[in-house]
This record gives sequence, C-alpha cells and structure tokens, in this order.
Amino acid sequence: MCELLGMAFNETVQPNFSFRGFIHRGSANPDGWGIAYYPNGEYAAQVIKEPLQSNHSSFAAFLKDNKGIRSRIFISHVRLATSSVCYTNTHPFSRVLGNREYVFAHNGHLSGNYRDLLAAGRWNSMGTTDSEYAFCHLMHIIENRVLEWNEESFSLLENSMREINRFGNFNCLLSDGERLFCYRDLNGYKGLYFTKREAPFSSVKLVDEDYEIDLSEEKAPSQKGFIIATRPLTDEQWEELEPGRLTVIDKGTLVFPNKEREQQEQLIRILRFIRTAPHRVSIEEIGSNMGLTAAKMKPLIRQLRDDGFIRQDRRDTVEPFSPAATYYTVPGKRTEIDSLI
Repeated sequence: MCELLGMAFNETVQPNFSFRGFIHRGSANPDGWGIAYYPNGEYAAQVIKEPLQSNHSSFAAFLKDNKGIRSRIFISHVRLATSSVCYTNTHPFSRVLGNREYVFAHNGHLSGNYRDLLAAGRWNSMGTTDSEYAFCHLMHIIENRVLEWNEESFSLLENSMREINRFGNFNCLLSDGERLFCYRDLNGYKGLYFTKREAPFSSVKLVDEDYEIDLSEEKAPSQKGFIIATRPLTDEQWEELEPGRLTVIDKGTLVFPNKEREQQEQLIRILRFIRTAPHRVSIEEIGSNMGLTAAKMKPLIRQLRDDGFIRQDRRDTVEPFSPAATYYTVPGKRTEIDSLI
C-alpha cells in the first residue's frame, strides 16, 4: 500500500526525524518516493521525487540528514504502484494557481467512470494515475469555487473529497503552502493518524528504527504543530482522523472542523429531537437519528443532563448511559429549550 506523511507547523522546522522514520516504509512500497515542501515558508514548492524505493535512494538518505531544509509544511509519499512506475506517476504532484503552488499526495485507488463524472476543467494530467486526476479535479473546484479559505470553503472541499471517495479508497494530503488539508477515507481505508507536538517537548523514539531523540534539544519552545501519517511513526500518543472528514491545519493550529461549534450544534439537535418527540426517547433512538455511535452520544447526553435540560425516565431499569436509557426534557426548562431550538 502507499503511505502518507504530512507535517504542519507554525514556524519553519526540519523534517529529519519524522522523514527518517518514514523512509523505512519504502520497503513495502518500492515503486517511488517523494517529498514536497515550501522552503523558508515561501509559497513556491520544492518537489523532490524518484520512481524507486526510498530506502535504496542516496537522495532520500541525503535529505534525511540534511539540516538545511526548513519549511512549515511537508508532504511525503511512498508508492506501491497500480499504474506504470515512472517519474510522472510519482507523488507528490504540484500545480500553480494564482501566486502559490499546490502539492498533493494520495493513498488509495479509484475505479469506475470517475474521469467522466469528476470535471477537471483546464487542469490536465501528465501521467496516468487516478491520484493525479483527482488532484486536477480538486484544483478545478478550488479555482472556480473558492474565493477565500474559510469554514464554508473548507466544507466545500470536504464534500468534493467525499465525492471522489465514492469511486474507491481515498486518503490524501493537500497544501497551498499556508495550510495542510488532510482527508481520511470514508470507510477508514489503511488509516490516517495525527500527533500534536508542542512544548514542553520530551524524548521520542521511532517505531521502525532503534532511534531516539530529545525533541527539547531540537525544537524552540514556540514551535507547535502536527505530524500526520498513515501509521504512527513514533512512540508518541497518536489519534485517528475521523473517517469521511477533512482536517485543516493552519500555522500549526487545527482550524477545521471546529469541534466546539459542532458539539453545540449536536446538543441543539438532541434537544430538538427529544423536545418534539411525542414520548420519551432512548439514547439508541437519538443516536440513530443523528448518525452517532453510543460512545459519541454518552458525553452529549451527560452534558445535557448535567445542565438540567433532560432527565432520565424514572421507570427505566438500565444505567443512565445505556443505549436503552430513555430521556425527556425537564418541564421547567422547556421555555428555555424552545428558545434554543
């Protein structure tokens, strides 16, 4: 399988440690490797790639130990080919739009008539990969529908990536030199994880090599950001990105999705569902209506209960957060609830 590596920080950093761990993944992905970055925080990208195994490349070995490379954003890829092995088909791909250069890498495989249904406009593929065509489609969307990057345009990009995802497996990393866009396959294909790095830094060990460094000696206290990878690279705490969702990191800060806003919207939806139901409703019913698992429902129900908006029915014989537990809105709070929903 192909694998992805992304780095996004608020200040320029060296990629040596994470890239050192990542190039070991070339053993199972021998058909190409590449890295794209924005030297010294500029918007013009440097793309270095070869159609050969990363841990057999003298160029990759040189980059692993080169302390002169600095960027706020890096995208790297190791490839297991589903089409011809050549430089043109090697990730990352790049395109210029306006005054900046976009770079893109993909893990997965698309099939069917996606080339007929996903318009690419003036953006042409140089190679034969489904990945590059998907990138051209995204560039067409960005060029014609994104005036500025904000929550609305992030949602538009997320929906466009979900549309691509309909044709197969789709994990990808995209950058405009300022932000890193990370999309996780809707069905969780292969995985995509992230770890946050910020002060105070500690010692970290690679998973694929007996190699450890003290990050406090490598990084300034003001540096913060994220590492994204198909599989965890280190012994740090890694979390999975949510399937079917876009994550956007800007200057080392996660700016989309807005978790606090999403939680408030979910709380209001739950209140509306319970308030308008003709009878008490179970957590299982609420979760089914909202498309949320029992695990995600528990903290939401707890908050509404602790805030005094809902109450478990006294006739229940199950625990408060059991899927069968039933709730109704507190009568004395219904005027306030009506104003909220």
